[in-house]
Amino acid sequence: MRRLILKRLGLMVVMLLGLAVITFTVANVAPGDPARLAAGPDASQEMVEQIRVERGFDRALPVRFAIYIGNLVQGDLGTSVYTGREVAQDVAIFLPATVELVLFSIFIAIVLGVPLGVLAAVWQNKAGDHAIRLLSVSGVALPMFWLGLMLVLVLAIRNPWFPATGYTPISESLVGWWQHIALPAFTLGLAAAAILTRQLRGAMVDVMQQDYVRTAKAKGLPYRKVVAKHALKNAAIPMVTILGLQANSLLGGTI
Repeated sequence: MRRLILKRLGLMVVMLLGLAVITFTVANVAPGDPARLAAGPDASQEMVEQIRVERGFDRALPVRFAIYIGNLVQGDLGTSVYTGREVAQDVAIFLPATVELVLFSIFIAIVLGVPLGVLAAVWQNKAGDHAIRLLSVSGVALPMFWLGLMLVLVLAIRNPWFPATGYTPISESLVGWWQHIALPAFTLGLAAAAILTRQLRGAMVDVMQQDYVRTAKAKGLPYRKVVAKHALKNAAIPMVTILGLQANSLLGGTI
């Protein structure tokens, strides 16, 4: 057990180091002058050169990478060239809203995905099953950024039911928080619900063919009870894994 833990920790260190290398390389290979970006479009050349020296942009790449790794080990994530604040401070500012968005999106995915997945399994190979499977495939294939833009166009611009931008903390106004988070949460939750529906349907179809489910039917238990208590309870195990992966994806990739 100890050997396994040490092996996993070693792999995690290698993965983090590789991620740091990729991040540093992409940031330095990408076109553009970070010193000019940090100084602003109207800054003089002298100010740009001053920022270049202060931020260490004038040093060789190996030296800058060594400083970058050293700062990461100490918990220093650097300074954002966009906001001018410490990256850790920006993370602390934006993380609460991101977590709220992810949790609400997962809630929407559960509310939509679980009933549709169960119904698709119950209606296996029937018209309802085909319709739900078509919707789930469409939800997976639909670009989230396009869906978000369409929702803003229809529900925020043409019909001003929701605000197009902005954020209101839940501590300030529950109604304002709901209005601002509804559209982005639904956009992200719909894609997660499509994946959850497909996975839950497959798990439910397999479980419904198990002997203990057939035994429960043979005993004369109501079909709803067989589905909810026996089939769904066991099919939900892989669903929890899928939800964890979706939460991780949303937390790390939500834009």
